[in-house]
Amino acid sequence: MPDIKGLLAAVVTPFTKDGSSIDEPRLRTHVETLISQGVHGLVPGGSTGEFAAQSNQERRQLHEVVIEVAAGRVPVMPNVAAMTTVEAISLAKHAEKIGAAGVMAVAAYYEPLDLAETKKYFL
Repeated sequence: MPDIKGLLAAVVTPFTKDGSSIDEPRLRTHVETLISQGVHGLVPGGSTGEFAAQSNQERRQLHEVVIEVAAGRVPVMPNVAAMTTVEAISLAKHAEKIGAAGVMAVAAYYEPLDLAETKKYFL
């Protein structure tokens, strides 16, 4: 696992003007800009990345594009939060498959968990 340290930037997700899809050219430019400005890592698909408004396919596309553009220059840790554990695991496995350095994961957020339940969720 790469050394994760420093500033990991939350990556916004640009959409086309009609909102029908991710604006991939703008996303690529955005990632290049973040890296050229010296961030130490990237976190696509968090709340800033509008994950709750994206389809599962869009989320996978977002993760793939950011990892491709980063090209190993900085670690990428996609957000894999989801409404179901099954989907969170699926996103995490996809992230691993495409070369993510790790993932950003949160416990189930619709129904709050106590500390013991949160620990159990991640184990």
